[in-house]
Amino acid sequence: MKMPHPALSFDNATIRKVQIGQDSIDVWMAPSIDHLLEEFIAAGQQNPEWNKQRCPFGAVLWPSARALWQWLNADTSRYFQCAAAPTDSQFKVLELGCGIGFFSALLASRTQWSITATDYEPAYAKYVEANTQLHAKNKVQFETLDWSDPLPEHLTGRFDLVVACDVFYDDSHINSLPEVAAKLLKPSGSMLLADPERFRFTTAIKALSSHFERIANYQSAVTNSPDESGHSGVINPNQKSTLVQILHCQIPRT
Repeated sequence: MKMPHPALSFDNATIRKVQIGQDSIDVWMAPSIDHLLEEFIAAGQQNPEWNKQRCPFGAVLWPSARALWQWLNADTSRYFQCAAAPTDSQFKVLELGCGIGFFSALLASRTQWSITATDYEPAYAKYVEANTQLHAKNKVQFETLDWSDPLPEHLTGRFDLVVACDVFYDDSHINSLPEVAAKLLKPSGSMLLADPERFRFTTAIKALSSHFERIANYQSAVTNSPDESGHSGVINPNQKSTLVQILHCQIPRT
């Protein structure tokens, strides 16, 4: 069993306010990207095994999760269009690469859906728990999930909706994620995916098309505050907003 990475210890976490439209939302996350890198490098120097195939950046909040939440709630009909009635307690959702669990926690605060947050990194379990308690009172289950491993039987074909935010930051994810997402879903299920349109985006669309029959493309732009530089995925303080692509992938191919 993989041990939580010491650089991602929840002991280092802090609550920050995140602005989405008119809403100011409290979120538990790492203090800054610089702090993450310092801790990550220090852990690798003490024991190189810690940093093999590990990534620390899920401990901060990136624009794609904010953009997807903004887009979903800009029109309440999108819940019905892409998912189900918020009151449907039988509707099952799984988030891939959840990081600190921001999106899953907020989704749990607005719906009665059954929500599972998953990530490769077990250290995020405490972040997910803390953010869920902050917003939704323990309504999100966390599981570790490695997309390169065989999908656990208890997760296969069980979900109505899969969610993923900014997951194509590594070449290996282009092949693994679409296949995993399709296998997680019920025959009538769908996926909502948010991506800041990095250079892999076109290739990712092609990979997704081989696993889903229909893909609808929307957009959502989130405003960046100057003080977010270094605390989230907004590295450039002069970047006033981030345009994020929202994909609704429907009918998984089996």
